[in-house]
Amino acid sequence: MATETIHLLHTNDMHSHIENWPRILRFLLQKKQAYQQSYTFDIGDAIDRLNPLTDATMGQANVQLMNGVHYDGVTIGNNEGLVLSHDAMNHLYDYANFDVLLANLTEMPKDNQPTWAKPYKIVTTDLGTKLAIIGMTAPYELTYPSLDWQPHEVEDTLNQLLPKLQPITDGIILLSHLGLPTDEDIAKKYDIDVIIGAHTHHLLEHGKLVNGTLLAGAGRYGEHIGDITLKLNQHKIIEKTAMTVPTYELAEESGDYELIRSWLAYGRDALSAQKVAVLPRSITTDEQVYDGLRALKQYFSVPVSMLSTGMFVEDLPEGELNRYDLLESMPHAINPMVITLTGADIYTLFAEIDKQQQRLSSLALKGSGFRGKIFGYMRFDGIDRQRDHKILYLGQEIQQQRHYQIATLDHYKWVPFFPVIQDVPAKISLDILLRELMANYYEKKYNARK
Repeated sequence: MATETIHLLHTNDMHSHIENWPRILRFLLQKKQAYQQSYTFDIGDAIDRLNPLTDATMGQANVQLMNGVHYDGVTIGNNEGLVLSHDAMNHLYDYANFDVLLANLTEMPKDNQPTWAKPYKIVTTDLGTKLAIIGMTAPYELTYPSLDWQPHEVEDTLNQLLPKLQPITDGIILLSHLGLPTDEDIAKKYDIDVIIGAHTHHLLEHGKLVNGTLLAGAGRYGEHIGDITLKLNQHKIIEKTAMTVPTYELAEESGDYELIRSWLAYGRDALSAQKVAVLPRSITTDEQVYDGLRALKQYFSVPVSMLSTGMFVEDLPEGELNRYDLLESMPHAINPMVITLTGADIYTLFAEIDKQQQRLSSLALKGSGFRGKIFGYMRFDGIDRQRDHKILYLGQEIQQQRHYQIATLDHYKWVPFFPVIQDVPAKISLDILLRELMANYYEKKYNARK
């Protein structure tokens, strides 16, 4: 009888935690050699620009590390698609030795498939079993078009692909950087054999069966590696199981530490070589907040700005300021944003801040682009509140129905603290990060000579 066993090895949401990479690489290579039939996949967010090696190379160093695995397919996450410029994204995989699979993101204005990706691939096992591998990423409709990428709805994409692939293959595997809730919905609605998930950093140690679909997920940061086993008879999947292996249980080797240090040193040195300005004195994190408020106003040419103090993590030292210093103080994947509010909205915003400020001042926070420690206090430039609680915009009392602009950061649109910001019109500049904005500000302010 034509029976076979296939292993699907997978990683996801590494976020440039390269300290785990030597052990992950050895595990994957050993398993690929040990298994008679296996395929390897990464499910996105492999890069994160908080890492100096990633930031210095715009993720291309991460791709070089991934080349050691020779993945059979990867898809992208939002830390690839939304944190890199359009041009950097177009060149991220120039030297990749693996296929990038992405079915629900096209390039504007012609709505064409990106040259660096294809929507799916079909792999054929030694015994002739055909598996379709589809890649999909979270379709951020409000942000991707600003970078000239057009996201497409998950169900629209599956409704187009599955009728074409199911008659000509023996199984469907979805590489899903969509999040666990979406994976569960897909499993309930579609005939898909395996969904290997990411985005929500879910760890499914032994997988999860939903309506006959096996869901898998290996957590985050390379702390676990996934290993799915498919057993087939006459090209039909008769059994499917999943497990994850904790990376900390894998043996380290003597050269691992120095290798990891060398990667970080390369990134640090490359960024340190990019001089920005010469500071006449050190700039504390508190002072950086007010510099940030001024930089935002200048960038958007609006008279009022808003920032939280937790955005700035380290003091900037006296003397030569470089890109590594700015990364250390502002490691976030956060972009400038200008919002338009009515006077009534501004009063609501202040009420929301007042209600939560004590908690937010020391709230440990992760996600939504934030890579710092705590949220901190909200600070304004151009808005004052008097003792009678009247709010002044450039010295004039705000009017309930009049519209006002505030320069700020897109982070406040994604965190669940300020519903009024989530609801008002916003323009996000996705082509520049906060630290890049501040680099331009300090370069201009101190007239640096490079």
